[in-house]
Amino acid sequence: MKAKMFIAATLVMVLFLMAACSGNTGNNGNNGNTGGQSSPSSSEAAGTSSPDAAALDPVTLKFMLFGDKPADLDKVLARFEEVSKDSINTKLEFEYNTPQDHRQKMQLKMSTGEAVDVMFDAGWMNLYNHVSLGYYAELDQYFNNDEYPGLKAAFPAEFVEANKINGHLYTIPLTYYYTDLNVISIRKDIREELGLGKVTTLEELEVYLQQVQEKKPDYTPLALGGRGFHKLFTPSENGRTDIRLAAIGSDSFTGGIPFSVALSEDGKKVIGAATLGDPDSEFASFPAPFNTHASIYGHFQKRVDWSKYINKDALAPATGVVSDKGGAGEGTIGGISRDRQKLQEAYGTGLDIEPFVYESDDVRNMKPGAIRTDFRANNSVVIPASSKNIDRTMKFFDWLFSSKANHDLFELGIEGEHWVADGDNGYKTTANTTKYQFQPYELTWNPSLSRLNSDQDPATMNYLQYALDNKNYFQIALSGFIFDSKPVATELAKIKPKFDEVEQILKVGYEKNWLEMAQSLNKQMRDSGLETVRAEVLKQVQAYLDAGGK
Repeated sequence: MKAKMFIAATLVMVLFLMAACSGNTGNNGNNGNTGGQSSPSSSEAAGTSSPDAAALDPVTLKFMLFGDKPADLDKVLARFEEVSKDSINTKLEFEYNTPQDHRQKMQLKMSTGEAVDVMFDAGWMNLYNHVSLGYYAELDQYFNNDEYPGLKAAFPAEFVEANKINGHLYTIPLTYYYTDLNVISIRKDIREELGLGKVTTLEELEVYLQQVQEKKPDYTPLALGGRGFHKLFTPSENGRTDIRLAAIGSDSFTGGIPFSVALSEDGKKVIGAATLGDPDSEFASFPAPFNTHASIYGHFQKRVDWSKYINKDALAPATGVVSDKGGAGEGTIGGISRDRQKLQEAYGTGLDIEPFVYESDDVRNMKPGAIRTDFRANNSVVIPASSKNIDRTMKFFDWLFSSKANHDLFELGIEGEHWVADGDNGYKTTANTTKYQFQPYELTWNPSLSRLNSDQDPATMNYLQYALDNKNYFQIALSGFIFDSKPVATELAKIKPKFDEVEQILKVGYEKNWLEMAQSLNKQMRDSGLETVRAEVLKQVQAYLDAGGK
């Protein structure tokens, strides 16, 4: 997208989010239906759709997500079938994978053409590569279309435009806030038992972990699971527009290889692209303080230093802070309330957790313009081009986003059983909430329909409202840039498996000689075509800048 078009789209989306604010929860992005439509309460039958929908033949759609299957998912699906049979006549089947398996299974299913109708994908997974390979259906025709009024109301044209890739929409973009702030969830009861004050810095966090390790030897001070450390210790641009950092693979915007890209001070020229294991000479032209390998990728050393605090197998599923033997866990601010409920239901109301936001001092102190974003939805679902049910799948999504009633059913479960309404835009948990903990970022998040959990501690609520206000974000460099991986698809196919394998080890800090491992990986990547990929990155970024991109 041209820079002016993108910024205009972003500003309109900001206005959309602000204008839509209502309700008594006080948040800046959680609101009722747009477009002046009135929505039925969640207790009403939720089956409205197009007049001729009842004539549709029955269909079963296959969904592929990651994480844990909610215990009461089948009960919610039965309710869905009951209320929607006369309108969209659809059944759903859900496949859940671990986060690690999901990425690999996506690639396998796309390459073999195995039947699947909806998959989670995102820019931090396989999205851009798979789009360039033609794996996903174009969805432009279903949005801003009066034949799909639910989608038209919930996804304004400006928001759709901001999420296009090379001029087309390939996703159903899911966002509640542009960033679900990364946090360390600390066991508040243990902190108080140890006589420590609230954690406000990384240094204080380490003191807490040391105390847990020393005085509670049967505890895991920092219980990680599934992915090791996530973004703890990774650097941030801190508002700068002359560099785009990709310190770990999930931040990659260049075909899955995490190249950090430096620009001239005026933002018109690309001056370098460097990645994990590169010699310092590749970083020499980068603006200080990011002009060394260690300044961007040295966080892997911190993971080694802190590995003594984590569980022995940090790549295996673990309960993290939701355990009577965990001192802390890494997650996001949006998961605090559910984690607290799980903890207290399992082990007693005397146990509690509190957030430590680690992203940067400015974010932690809730300063305006401190959170990094490209103003795209960070999560999304896609429809494979090989699906035989594209129209019927989009009819389901039109139904899902057509009213709060429909949306609430999937995002929160059965009203009165899994949740209760708190005003127009809030909800409170029940004793059965943990039986239906759906992953809303994988299917339902939407700023005009999602409700805010009212059962929050004051600190968490403040951070949630901070993240919901768009003035608290800054737009990262190259925010509209989409890398076309086709010219280097052969090289990426050789490099990516090597990179993924090594990064998994480095992310948990188990390899003390991490730098040597990274340098060895870098040599293997060079032997497999890394320099060809680097040249293509530089070429495409410069073409983007020459066309007016920022």
